[in-house]
Amino acid sequence: MKKYILIAALACIAGTACSKIDNDIRREVTFEVANRLQTKADGVKYNNGAFGTYAWFNGTDEFMVNEQVNLAASVWKTIDHTFYWPKTGNIEFISYSPFVGTSDVAGSVPAVTKTSIAYTDYTVGTTDLMYADKAKCSSNVNEITDDATPESGYSGVPTLFRHALAKLSFKVKANFTEWTDASNGAVTKWEVTVNSAKISGFYTTGSCNLTLNADGKTWDKPAGNVWTSPSGATPAQELISTPVVLTTTAQDIAPATGFVLPQTLADGVQKLDLQVHIKTTLSNGKVIEEDFNDTLNLKDISSRPAWEMNQNIVYTINFKPTATESDFDSPEDVTITFDPAVADWENVAASATIQI
Repeated sequence: MKKYILIAALACIAGTACSKIDNDIRREVTFEVANRLQTKADGVKYNNGAFGTYAWFNGTDEFMVNEQVNLAASVWKTIDHTFYWPKTGNIEFISYSPFVGTSDVAGSVPAVTKTSIAYTDYTVGTTDLMYADKAKCSSNVNEITDDATPESGYSGVPTLFRHALAKLSFKVKANFTEWTDASNGAVTKWEVTVNSAKISGFYTTGSCNLTLNADGKTWDKPAGNVWTSPSGATPAQELISTPVVLTTTAQDIAPATGFVLPQTLADGVQKLDLQVHIKTTLSNGKVIEEDFNDTLNLKDISSRPAWEMNQNIVYTINFKPTATESDFDSPEDVTITFDPAVADWENVAASATIQI
Protein backbone atom coordinates (compact mmCIF):
# COMPACT_ATOMS: atom_id res chain seq x y z
CA MET A 1 0.00 0.00 0.00
CA LYS A 2 1.34 3.42 -0.89
CA LYS A 3 0.99 6.37 1.41
CA TYR A 4 0.20 9.88 0.24
CA ILE A 5 0.17 13.14 2.10
CA LEU A 6 -3.18 14.84 1.77
CA ILE A 7 -3.68 18.45 2.81
CA ALA A 8 -7.27 19.43 2.27
CA ALA A 9 -8.72 16.68 0.13
CA LEU A 10 -12.25 17.06 -1.17
CA ALA A 11 -13.51 17.65 2.36
CA CYS A 12 -11.13 20.57 2.75
CA ILE A 13 -12.07 21.96 -0.63
CA ALA A 14 -15.71 21.81 0.41
CA GLY A 15 -14.87 23.81 3.53
CA THR A 16 -15.13 21.01 6.11
CA ALA A 17 -12.42 20.26 8.64
CA CYS A 18 -9.77 17.60 8.09
CA SER A 19 -8.81 15.29 10.94
CA LYS A 20 -5.36 15.64 12.54
CA ILE A 21 -2.52 13.17 12.57
CA ASP A 22 -1.93 11.79 16.02
CA ASN A 23 1.65 12.98 16.45
CA ASP A 24 3.59 16.08 17.46
CA ILE A 25 5.52 16.64 14.24
CA ARG A 26 5.08 20.15 12.89
CA ARG A 27 4.74 20.05 9.13
CA GLU A 28 5.64 22.92 6.87
CA VAL A 29 2.88 24.56 4.85
CA THR A 30 3.34 23.81 1.14
CA PHE A 31 1.10 24.14 -1.91
CA GLU A 32 -0.34 21.71 -4.43
CA VAL A 33 -0.96 23.29 -7.83
CA ALA A 34 -1.31 20.11 -9.90
CA ASN A 35 -4.16 19.12 -12.17
CA ARG A 36 -5.63 16.71 -9.63
CA LEU A 37 -7.49 19.23 -7.50
CA GLN A 38 -10.99 18.18 -8.54
CA THR A 39 -10.70 15.30 -10.99
CA LYS A 40 -7.81 13.90 -12.96
CA ALA A 41 -9.23 15.49 -16.13
CA ASP A 42 -9.84 18.94 -14.66
CA GLY A 43 -7.26 21.60 -15.46
CA VAL A 44 -3.61 21.50 -16.38
CA LYS A 45 -0.36 21.76 -14.50
CA TYR A 46 0.37 25.27 -13.23
CA ASN A 47 3.29 26.83 -15.07
CA ASN A 48 3.19 30.58 -14.54
CA GLY A 49 6.16 31.20 -12.26
CA ALA A 50 5.90 32.52 -8.71
CA PHE A 51 2.49 33.32 -7.28
CA GLY A 52 1.37 35.30 -4.25
CA THR A 53 -0.74 34.08 -1.36
CA TYR A 54 -2.64 35.46 1.62
CA ALA A 55 -3.77 33.38 4.59
CA TRP A 56 -5.82 33.81 7.75
CA PHE A 57 -5.77 31.69 10.92
CA ASN A 58 -9.29 30.71 12.01
CA GLY A 59 -10.64 33.12 9.40
CA THR A 60 -9.56 36.16 11.44
CA ASP A 61 -5.87 36.55 12.24
CA GLU A 62 -3.45 37.37 9.43
CA PHE A 63 -1.15 34.43 8.80
CA MET A 64 0.41 35.24 5.43
CA VAL A 65 0.41 38.64 3.73
CA ASN A 66 1.29 38.56 0.06
CA GLU A 67 3.90 35.85 0.47
CA GLN A 68 5.80 34.72 -2.60
CA VAL A 69 5.35 31.03 -3.42
CA ASN A 70 7.75 29.35 -5.81
CA LEU A 71 8.94 25.90 -6.77
CA ALA A 72 11.91 24.85 -4.64
CA ALA A 73 13.32 21.31 -4.83
CA SER A 74 10.07 20.02 -6.38
CA VAL A 75 7.97 21.61 -3.62
CA TRP A 76 5.81 24.72 -3.91
CA LYS A 77 6.55 26.74 -0.79
CA THR A 78 6.87 30.29 0.51
CA ILE A 79 10.28 31.75 -0.32
CA ASP A 80 10.96 34.52 2.19
CA HIS A 81 9.44 32.97 5.30
CA THR A 82 8.75 29.44 6.47
CA PHE A 83 5.34 28.52 7.87
CA TYR A 84 4.18 25.46 9.84
CA TRP A 85 0.74 24.09 10.44
CA PRO A 86 -0.61 25.09 13.87
CA LYS A 87 -1.89 22.44 16.29
CA THR A 88 -5.47 23.71 16.32
CA GLY A 89 -7.92 25.63 14.16
CA ASN A 90 -7.78 26.14 10.41
CA ILE A 91 -6.10 28.31 7.82
CA GLU A 92 -7.81 29.93 4.84
CA PHE A 93 -5.74 30.67 1.74
CA ILE A 94 -6.27 33.00 -1.23
CA SER A 95 -3.66 32.97 -3.98
CA TYR A 96 -3.13 34.95 -7.18
CA SER A 97 -0.74 34.77 -10.13
CA PRO A 98 1.73 36.10 -11.07
CA PHE A 99 3.36 37.33 -7.86
CA VAL A 100 3.58 41.11 -7.46
CA GLY A 101 5.47 42.88 -4.67
CA THR A 102 7.55 41.54 -1.81
CA SER A 103 6.62 39.75 1.39
CA ASP A 104 4.53 41.72 3.88
CA VAL A 105 3.95 44.46 1.31
CA ALA A 106 0.67 44.44 -0.60
CA GLY A 107 1.22 44.13 -4.32
CA SER A 108 -0.40 46.37 -6.91
CA VAL A 109 -2.29 43.45 -8.47
CA PRO A 110 -4.63 42.51 -6.97
CA ALA A 111 -6.02 43.86 -3.69
CA VAL A 112 -6.99 40.87 -1.55
CA THR A 113 -9.17 40.62 1.56
CA LYS A 114 -10.71 37.57 3.28
CA THR A 115 -13.77 37.84 1.03
CA SER A 116 -12.70 39.73 -2.10
CA ILE A 117 -10.17 40.05 -4.90
CA ALA A 118 -10.08 43.36 -6.78
CA TYR A 119 -8.25 44.47 -9.89
CA THR A 120 -8.49 48.24 -10.41
CA ASP A 121 -7.64 50.02 -13.68
CA TYR A 122 -5.56 47.06 -14.77
CA THR A 123 -4.03 47.28 -18.26
CA VAL A 124 -3.75 44.01 -20.11
CA GLY A 125 -0.33 42.95 -21.32
CA THR A 126 1.24 39.61 -22.13
CA THR A 127 0.70 38.15 -18.65
CA ASP A 128 -1.81 35.44 -17.82
CA LEU A 129 -3.62 36.96 -14.83
CA MET A 130 -5.07 34.31 -12.49
CA TYR A 131 -6.76 33.88 -9.12
CA ALA A 132 -7.32 30.71 -7.09
CA ASP A 133 -10.35 29.27 -5.35
CA LYS A 134 -10.20 29.89 -1.62
CA ALA A 135 -8.84 26.87 0.26
CA LYS A 136 -9.77 26.18 3.89
CA CYS A 137 -7.65 23.56 5.61
CA SER A 138 -7.58 22.24 9.16
CA SER A 139 -4.43 22.28 11.22
CA ASN A 140 -1.60 19.94 10.32
CA VAL A 141 -2.04 17.36 7.56
CA ASN A 142 -3.93 14.15 6.78
CA GLU A 143 -2.32 10.92 5.75
CA ILE A 144 -4.25 8.47 3.57
CA THR A 145 -3.53 5.20 1.79
CA ASP A 146 -4.84 4.65 -1.72
CA ASP A 147 -3.54 1.64 -3.59
CA ALA A 148 -6.07 1.81 -6.42
CA THR A 149 -5.74 5.42 -7.52
CA PRO A 150 -2.30 6.75 -6.61
CA GLU A 151 -3.01 9.96 -8.57
CA SER A 152 -5.41 11.01 -5.81
CA GLY A 153 -2.61 12.01 -3.42
CA TYR A 154 -1.99 15.66 -2.55
CA SER A 155 1.14 17.24 -1.20
CA GLY A 156 0.08 20.75 -0.24
CA VAL A 157 -2.65 23.36 -0.01
CA PRO A 158 -5.01 22.70 -2.96
CA THR A 159 -4.58 25.73 -5.22
CA LEU A 160 -6.77 25.75 -8.31
CA PHE A 161 -6.16 28.82 -10.47
CA ARG A 162 -8.71 30.33 -12.85
CA HIS A 163 -8.07 32.89 -15.57
CA ALA A 164 -9.15 36.47 -14.85
CA LEU A 165 -8.72 37.49 -18.49
CA ALA A 166 -9.90 36.04 -21.79
CA LYS A 167 -7.63 34.59 -24.45
CA LEU A 168 -8.09 35.28 -28.14
CA SER A 169 -6.77 33.65 -31.30
CA PHE A 170 -7.76 33.28 -34.96
CA LYS A 171 -7.80 30.56 -37.61
CA VAL A 172 -8.57 30.88 -41.33
CA LYS A 173 -9.79 28.38 -43.90
CA ALA A 174 -11.54 28.13 -47.24
CA ASN A 175 -14.85 26.32 -47.35
CA PHE A 176 -13.80 24.91 -50.73
CA THR A 177 -10.92 25.31 -53.18
CA GLU A 178 -12.36 23.45 -56.17
CA TRP A 179 -15.64 22.07 -57.40
CA THR A 180 -16.65 19.53 -60.02
CA ASP A 181 -19.99 19.89 -61.74
CA ALA A 182 -21.50 16.42 -61.58
CA SER A 183 -23.55 17.03 -64.70
CA ASN A 184 -20.60 17.51 -67.07
CA GLY A 185 -17.38 16.91 -65.07
CA ALA A 186 -16.26 20.54 -65.43
CA VAL A 187 -13.76 21.54 -62.71
CA THR A 188 -13.41 25.08 -61.29
CA LYS A 189 -10.57 25.98 -58.89
CA TRP A 190 -10.16 28.85 -56.45
CA GLU A 191 -6.94 30.05 -54.85
CA VAL A 192 -7.70 32.28 -51.85
CA THR A 193 -4.85 34.31 -50.34
CA VAL A 194 -5.25 36.35 -47.19
CA ASN A 195 -2.76 39.20 -47.50
CA SER A 196 -3.75 41.08 -44.36
CA ALA A 197 -5.95 40.54 -41.32
CA LYS A 198 -5.87 43.38 -38.81
CA ILE A 199 -7.73 43.56 -35.51
CA SER A 200 -8.34 46.79 -33.64
CA GLY A 201 -10.50 48.60 -31.11
CA PHE A 202 -10.15 46.24 -28.13
CA TYR A 203 -10.56 47.80 -24.69
CA THR A 204 -7.30 47.34 -22.80
CA THR A 205 -7.94 48.70 -19.28
CA GLY A 206 -10.66 47.85 -16.79
CA SER A 207 -11.60 46.87 -13.25
CA CYS A 208 -12.87 43.64 -11.76
CA ASN A 209 -14.16 42.84 -8.28
CA LEU A 210 -14.62 39.24 -7.17
CA THR A 211 -16.55 38.46 -3.99
CA LEU A 212 -16.64 35.17 -2.12
CA ASN A 213 -19.64 32.96 -2.80
CA ALA A 214 -21.70 31.27 -0.09
CA ASP A 215 -19.75 28.02 -0.62
CA GLY A 216 -16.74 29.73 0.93
CA LYS A 217 -14.32 28.89 -1.86
CA THR A 218 -15.48 30.11 -5.31
CA TRP A 219 -15.91 33.67 -6.49
CA ASP A 220 -18.89 35.71 -7.62
CA LYS A 221 -17.83 37.50 -10.80
CA PRO A 222 -19.07 40.70 -12.47
CA ALA A 223 -22.21 40.47 -14.58
CA GLY A 224 -21.62 38.39 -17.67
CA ASN A 225 -18.02 37.72 -16.60
CA VAL A 226 -17.16 41.10 -18.16
CA TRP A 227 -14.84 43.61 -16.52
CA THR A 228 -16.23 47.04 -15.66
CA SER A 229 -15.14 50.58 -16.62
CA PRO A 230 -13.44 49.51 -19.87
CA SER A 231 -11.21 52.09 -21.53
CA GLY A 232 -8.35 52.39 -23.98
CA ALA A 233 -8.28 50.71 -27.36
CA THR A 234 -5.66 48.77 -29.24
CA PRO A 235 -4.42 50.22 -32.52
CA ALA A 236 -4.63 48.01 -35.59
CA GLN A 237 -2.53 44.86 -35.12
CA GLU A 238 -1.55 42.67 -38.06
CA LEU A 239 -2.22 38.96 -37.55
CA ILE A 240 -0.38 37.79 -40.67
CA SER A 241 3.35 38.17 -41.23
CA THR A 242 3.33 36.67 -44.74
CA PRO A 243 0.38 36.02 -47.08
CA VAL A 244 -1.55 32.86 -46.24
CA VAL A 245 -2.90 30.64 -49.02
CA LEU A 246 -5.99 28.96 -47.64
CA THR A 247 -6.80 25.28 -47.62
CA THR A 248 -9.93 23.53 -46.40
CA THR A 249 -8.12 22.85 -43.12
CA ALA A 250 -8.11 25.70 -40.59
CA GLN A 251 -4.70 27.32 -40.20
CA ASP A 252 -3.52 29.27 -37.14
CA ILE A 253 -2.52 32.87 -37.61
CA ALA A 254 -0.66 34.92 -35.03
CA PRO A 255 -2.78 35.73 -31.95
CA ALA A 256 -1.28 39.26 -31.81
CA THR A 257 -3.05 40.28 -28.60
CA GLY A 258 -3.18 36.89 -26.87
CA PHE A 259 -4.76 37.87 -23.55
CA VAL A 260 -7.59 40.38 -23.79
CA LEU A 261 -9.77 42.24 -21.32
CA PRO A 262 -13.15 40.52 -20.86
CA GLN A 263 -15.49 42.91 -22.65
CA THR A 264 -18.83 43.27 -24.40
CA LEU A 265 -18.63 43.41 -28.20
CA ALA A 266 -20.21 46.44 -29.85
CA ASP A 267 -20.78 47.78 -33.35
CA GLY A 268 -17.82 49.74 -34.67
CA VAL A 269 -15.55 48.94 -31.70
CA GLN A 270 -13.78 45.57 -32.00
CA LYS A 271 -13.04 45.18 -35.72
CA LEU A 272 -11.38 42.88 -38.22
CA ASP A 273 -9.97 44.37 -41.45
CA LEU A 274 -9.38 41.89 -44.27
CA GLN A 275 -7.49 42.08 -47.54
CA VAL A 276 -8.06 38.94 -49.60
CA HIS A 277 -7.10 38.01 -53.16
CA ILE A 278 -9.10 35.37 -55.06
CA LYS A 279 -7.78 33.71 -58.22
CA THR A 280 -10.42 31.65 -60.04
CA THR A 281 -9.45 29.18 -62.74
CA LEU A 282 -12.60 28.60 -64.75
CA SER A 283 -13.49 25.24 -66.23
CA ASN A 284 -12.88 26.67 -69.71
CA GLY A 285 -9.29 27.53 -68.80
CA LYS A 286 -9.82 31.24 -68.36
CA VAL A 287 -8.57 32.97 -65.19
CA ILE A 288 -10.11 35.86 -63.30
CA GLU A 289 -8.62 37.63 -60.29
CA GLU A 290 -10.45 39.65 -57.66
CA ASP A 291 -9.59 41.60 -54.51
CA PHE A 292 -11.92 41.43 -51.56
CA ASN A 293 -11.35 44.11 -48.91
CA ASP A 294 -13.75 44.57 -46.02
CA THR A 295 -14.03 45.74 -42.41
CA LEU A 296 -16.08 43.47 -40.19
CA ASN A 297 -17.44 43.94 -36.69
CA LEU A 298 -16.29 40.99 -34.58
CA LYS A 299 -19.71 41.22 -32.96
CA ASP A 300 -21.30 40.22 -36.26
CA ILE A 301 -19.13 37.33 -37.40
CA SER A 302 -20.31 34.97 -34.65
CA SER A 303 -23.09 34.67 -32.11
CA ARG A 304 -20.73 35.51 -29.24
CA PRO A 305 -21.80 38.82 -27.59
CA ALA A 306 -18.75 39.18 -25.32
CA TRP A 307 -15.32 37.88 -24.40
CA GLU A 308 -15.69 36.51 -20.89
CA MET A 309 -13.34 35.63 -18.05
CA ASN A 310 -11.59 32.25 -18.27
CA GLN A 311 -12.60 31.79 -21.93
CA ASN A 312 -10.19 30.72 -24.66
CA ILE A 313 -11.93 32.17 -27.71
CA VAL A 314 -10.87 30.87 -31.12
CA TYR A 315 -12.38 32.56 -34.17
CA THR A 316 -12.33 30.36 -37.26
CA ILE A 317 -12.91 32.60 -40.28
CA ASN A 318 -14.42 30.59 -43.16
CA PHE A 319 -14.03 32.08 -46.64
CA LYS A 320 -16.44 31.17 -49.44
CA PRO A 321 -14.52 32.24 -52.54
CA THR A 322 -17.45 32.89 -54.82
CA ALA A 323 -20.48 35.20 -54.78
CA THR A 324 -21.53 37.52 -51.96
CA GLU A 325 -24.41 35.37 -50.78
CA SER A 326 -23.80 34.13 -47.24
CA ASP A 327 -26.30 31.28 -47.03
CA PHE A 328 -25.00 28.85 -49.65
CA ASP A 329 -23.27 25.60 -48.72
CA SER A 330 -21.50 24.70 -51.96
CA PRO A 331 -20.60 26.38 -55.28
CA GLU A 332 -23.46 24.43 -56.82
CA ASP A 333 -25.84 26.80 -55.00
CA VAL A 334 -24.42 29.78 -56.88
CA THR A 335 -23.74 28.22 -60.26
CA ILE A 336 -24.45 30.69 -63.04
CA THR A 337 -27.70 29.64 -64.63
CA PHE A 338 -29.86 31.31 -67.21
CA ASP A 339 -33.50 32.32 -67.30
CA PRO A 340 -34.28 32.57 -71.00
CA ALA A 341 -37.41 34.24 -72.33
CA VAL A 342 -38.43 35.63 -75.71
CA ALA A 343 -39.83 39.11 -75.96
CA ASP A 344 -43.20 39.35 -77.64
CA TRP A 345 -43.25 40.41 -81.21
CA GLU A 346 -44.10 44.03 -81.70
CA ASN A 347 -46.99 44.04 -84.07
CA VAL A 348 -46.67 46.94 -86.49
CA ALA A 349 -49.22 47.61 -89.16
CA ALA A 350 -47.66 48.40 -92.50
CA SER A 351 -49.54 49.30 -95.72
CA ALA A 352 -48.45 50.51 -99.08
CA THR A 353 -50.09 51.59 -102.27
CA ILE A 354 -48.51 50.32 -105.47
CA GLN A 355 -49.33 52.09 -108.69
CA ILE A 356 -49.58 49.66 -111.55
